[in-house]
Amino acid sequence: MQAKIAQDTFTFQGSSLETAPEALGELRRSDDAHGDYAELRRRMQEDGYLFLPGLLDREAVLAARREIAQRLADAGHLHPDHPSEACIAAPGARIDFLASIAQDNPQLDAVLYAGPMIEFYQNFLGGPVRHYDYTWFRVKTPDGRATEPHYDVVYMGRGTRQLYTSWTPFSDVEMDMGGLMVLENSHRQQELISTYGQTDVDRYCENDATSHRLLATAREQQRDLTSDERRQVQWQSPTSGAYSPDAVATRQTLGGRWLTAEYRMGDLLIFSMYTMHASADNHTEQIRLSSDSRYQLASESIDDRWIGEDPPAHGIRAHQSMIC
Repeated sequence: MQAKIAQDTFTFQGSSLETAPEALGELRRSDDAHGDYAELRRRMQEDGYLFLPGLLDREAVLAARREIAQRLADAGHLHPDHPSEACIAAPGARIDFLASIAQDNPQLDAVLYAGPMIEFYQNFLGGPVRHYDYTWFRVKTPDGRATEPHYDVVYMGRGTRQLYTSWTPFSDVEMDMGGLMVLENSHRQQELISTYGQTDVDRYCENDATSHRLLATAREQQRDLTSDERRQVQWQSPTSGAYSPDAVATRQTLGGRWLTAEYRMGDLLIFSMYTMHASADNHTEQIRLSSDSRYQLASESIDDRWIGEDPPAHGIRAHQSMIC
């Protein structure tokens, strides 16, 4: 991997990411353990993630990509001089997240909530599974904002902690497109889990003036929004929930390497709620397309912020007060 990386196109929010062997590595592939769920569970416990190249039906992923591209073209986000399937960003386009892409999208649902994806989770978790009704869809334009380092549990920890994220690329992602990165052994850092990992981004201190001010701002921002408009907002919480705004400093503080890969449509990356992850910048002309979807055993408790036809998400309905 090291030889393929150009330093000026492997960055986080404009800052160069370290590419020395002690700072950057490749994700361990687990396609060699296909069907061996005991081994896959062991690797998840050991690594905090599973990288499963080719697990999904590439033709189904391509069908979903075509539908996604058409929606982006209809919204004016794609360059009119190129075929929509190429997903070349329109001049000046700058977006990161579009929840509407996942709404009423049967081609996308066929990839995320049927077929090989659900079959995998039923075998991996050992029983009937349930997925969140809300689908996170990321649309990373060139020079868009790279995703900051975070644990997922901060945003969805009110149900079972035996919850897993599927990161599914709907683009072939070369290194200069800025794919997802996992911080090595971050799921083993007990002090981090017992501090930052106990955060709930939608809880606030009712006896703290600053929290009240931030919450009032959030309420004002949502006051006149319809439910459809609320779904278009990525984060509506008073705080972002990220561990740090800086992926370079995060690795230097926590240790380990950022692990990544060159992804292909049909590949799948799965990780736990306590696996630190982020993304790099997109230095291509294309829009990088990917989704985040979540899965758990149907028998376990679920975070009600993410279920139903109009999930509360990080809106006012999700906020809980506490004495600090």
